Amino acid sequence: MKKILLLELWGIGDVVLASGVLKQLKRSLPKAEIVLLAKEHSKEVLFYNSGIDRIIAYDFPWTKFSGKYLLWRWDWISLFMLIRRLRSEKFDLILDARGDVRNNFLSFLIGAKRRIGYDWTGGGCFLTDVVRSDREKMHRVDAWGNLLKYIGIENCNINPAIAVSEEYERWAEKFLQDRRVDRNKIIAGIHPGARIKTRCWPLDRFSVVADYLRKKDCEVFIFIEPGGYGEDIRVPDGCHKVKLNLHELIALTKRLDFLICNDSGIMHISTAVGTPVVAIFGPMKPEWFGPYGGDNLVIIKEDISCRPCFDYCKYDEARCLTAIHKDEVIDKVEGVINKLAVLKNNHAKL
Repeated sequence: MKKILLLELWGIGDVVLASGVLKQLKRSLPKAEIVLLAKEHSKEVLFYNSGIDRIIAYDFPWTKFSGKYLLWRWDWISLFMLIRRLRSEKFDLILDARGDVRNNFLSFLIGAKRRIGYDWTGGGCFLTDVVRSDREKMHRVDAWGNLLKYIGIENCNINPAIAVSEEYERWAEKFLQDRRVDRNKIIAGIHPGARIKTRCWPLDRFSVVADYLRKKDCEVFIFIEPGGYGEDIRVPDGCHKVKLNLHELIALTKRLDFLICNDSGIMHISTAVGTPVVAIFGPMKPEWFGPYGGDNLVIIKEDISCRPCFDYCKYDEARCLTAIHKDEVIDKVEGVINKLAVLKNNHAKL
């Protein structure tokens, strides 16, 4: 196999979950050209990662959150041109872990010699090899790992991992120094946003958690989204409100002791740089897309009959999230703080 294409056409978190698999694929097949087909943001997320020879960026119309089925709005010309370009590259192998019929059909149109994936929503006829697996208990990382096993790559570490450049390591260090952050204290982050707003726990409850963290004498960073979501969150004195680009966000998240967030791309970024998370889950199943590996916590209301709804909530508000009380989150956070305090005290004694 001289040329391998991986499909990961959706969000930032999806790309992060594939990062460990990309690295192991390149390590096992060093002479093969590894190409990733993904959205534009993948170039930033994986810019410093080894394991990828090329990224081909394209925003496929069926991956949009709204208007995906308005076929007359699709840019058919650019889509056909891309498929023609990919077909001309004559890939030896295509791997896709999503099990989506549209992805499977795209693989068929690209026309690789072998097209390996799942048929969870159909389209197995478009693949040369359909890998059988139980979707209900299959995390996306493990779905990728199963594809590696299918082609003979086993017993490897596929945990998501994002590299941070020395330049941004220095930037993060200076950023903390300029803000006079006390490194002897626990440094906590709160990211109240998500690309899909039905996954966002209410801002006023994140505000209460920020109050609690300050009372516990933690250094607290509040991450504001580039579009401005979270700017109006009420936070106590001493919190650091920051709005960063993606490279800066990744670098600073690596310096946190832990992060409190929704089910979002930053959740996966955090675990991929080694920072544990307290993740608040609403419409999606953590068995599929929860934080992978590490010492992470998930807060979720189990008795929600409409989960998963794939972010199209039929109610006026996402009850799966509004049912999560602020005290439930604070209880989990308190356990994390107590554990971190013990570790910091032990480290100080050394």
